[in-house]
Amino acid sequence: MLDSDRRPAASSSTRRLGAPAAGLSLLLGAVAGCAGPIASRTPTLVSESDYARVPDDRGQRVAAARLELAAARDALGRAKLNFINDENEGDLARSDQAAAKADLKRAASETKAGKASNEPALKQRALDDTAAAQLDKREADTRLAYARKLEVSRTAQVAAAEHKVTLRVEQVNLAKLLAMEEAGVPAAARYDRKAALERVAETQRAFDAAQALAARAARETAAAKEQRPPPAP
Repeated sequence: MLDSDRRPAASSSTRRLGAPAAGLSLLLGAVAGCAGPIASRTPTLVSESDYARVPDDRGQRVAAARLELAAARDALGRAKLNFINDENEGDLARSDQAAAKADLKRAASETKAGKASNEPALKQRALDDTAAAQLDKREADTRLAYARKLEVSRTAQVAAAEHKVTLRVEQVNLAKLLAMEEAGVPAAARYDRKAALERVAETQRAFDAAQALAARAARETAAAKEQRPPPAP
């Protein structure tokens, strides 16, 4: 069998890409719950040596399925790249939060000093600095909320893309088996057509669930982005 037709190894996007555990684990758990039960029997992938007995003029269906698989793998690569490119958003937001907390602490010290001295100018400066620090803190909180939504969304997109690759692999396998049956290749009898069909249906459900959750996460991220303050000039 071609290496490109192999089933992807089980993986965890959260562990490999370092996404946040909170919220994301619930999201991916929902994917697993919506996907339905796993088949009691996983069909054997059609070997390339068996499929090679199919005449070339009967291979159009498999060729088309392999193109879809290649496109799904390309999309998975882009989803992972998007995750990596947006990783600094969370770092910047956390840095803003730390700076805002430091400003609040400094303003609190100024307020204490102003009260102790009873100097009107010191009191006013403390009030101004406190108001500015509180505003910065609110903006930093908003940026961090957006960064967290973005991180969850990007990871959900990777999870959905992984499910799509799995689905396309199973569709390639089914296409090969059907081509063998249509061509009257005796080796087709060694494979379980019903199990192959069930596997395609299951991986379709898993992909649909993951895609729906990724879409929901993307909408929540877009809403959080609207609340994010504009970058400082």
